[in-house]
Amino acid sequence: MLDVDLAMGAPGSDIDDGFALALALADPGISLELVTTVNGNTDVATATTLTLELLHRLGHPDVPVHRGAQDPLLRPRVRQGEVPEGVEHREPRTGPAAMAMVDLVRANPGEMTLVAVGPLTNVALAMRLDPTFAANLKSLVIMGGVFNQHTHSLGMPGEYNVWCDPEAAAVVLGSGVVARWVGLDVTLKVRVTKEQAAQMEASGRAFASFAGRYTSAWIDHIVQRHPEEGESCAMHDPLAVAAVTHPDLLTWREAHVVVETGDRLRGAMVTDYLGSDWLPDGSTARPTANALVAQTVRADQFNQLFLDSMMEM
Repeated sequence: MLDVDLAMGAPGSDIDDGFALALALADPGISLELVTTVNGNTDVATATTLTLELLHRLGHPDVPVHRGAQDPLLRPRVRQGEVPEGVEHREPRTGPAAMAMVDLVRANPGEMTLVAVGPLTNVALAMRLDPTFAANLKSLVIMGGVFNQHTHSLGMPGEYNVWCDPEAAAVVLGSGVVARWVGLDVTLKVRVTKEQAAQMEASGRAFASFAGRYTSAWIDHIVQRHPEEGESCAMHDPLAVAAVTHPDLLTWREAHVVVETGDRLRGAMVTDYLGSDWLPDGSTARPTANALVAQTVRADQFNQLFLDSMMEM
C-alpha cells in the first residue's frame, strides 16, 4: 500500500512523490495492491487526478486508487493545486481511502506493508476506524519528521508532512506499531542533480523523459528560492519506498518519539533514544520504543538503485 500526496505533473510542484510511485512499481520485491491519496503537496482532488494520470503513463492503470482525506484531522488544508490542461480526468475507486486500507488489511492480516509519504491523515483515520489496523500491518514505513536536527524555520518548526497534520502523527505514534521513520536527517542527503534530470529527459523512455522534464523545472524553482542549495533536489519519498526492500541502505535506532501538536512548535519531534536514566517525575519507568528512526543513509548506493530503475521506465 502506498499513501501519497502526489503532485508530479503540475508546474511548480514537488516531484519526489511521483518518483516514489514509479519506484514502487519498478521494484520486483514490491506488489503494489493499493494507492491512496491525501491532501499535502496539493489538494486531494488534484493529487488523485495526477496519481491516476501517472499510473496510466507508467502502464499500470489497473492499480486501485482511492481518494482520501481532503483536510487534516483538525486543521485547515495548506495547499490548493490545479490540474494542468490536457490531463484526462479519471475516477478513482469508490469508497474513502481509510476504509480501503482497513479492508485490505482485514483481508490480509500480517501481510501488508503501508508506505506513507504524505501527511498521515488517512493512516490515522484507518487506525481510528479499526483498532486492530495497526497491529495487523506487516510493517509501516513513513517519510516524515526530523529527529536529530531542526528545520530552522519558525514558520514551520516540524517537517512538512508532520507539520501539515501533527494530530494525525500523534495518533500513529500512539498506535502501538513501531514504524520506520525516514526523516529529513537522511532524505536531504539523497539528491538528483540537474544533469541527471537532463539525462532522464533525453533518455527517450516514456516515464523518464516526462519525469526528467518536471524535475528540471522543480530544480529551477528551488534555485530561484534557495540558490545556496545548488542545482539538485532531494528524493525524500523514494527513499522511504526503497526502505521496504532495502532497509540496509539505512541505519536505524529505536526511539520513543513525541510530536508537538501546539501551534508554537507545531510538528516538532521530541526524540528519546532511550539512553537516559533521568526522568523529570523521579519515577523509574522508562518509555518504550514507538519508532525506528533512520540515522544514516548509503546515499551513493541508493542513488544508483534509483537512477537505474528510473532510466528503465
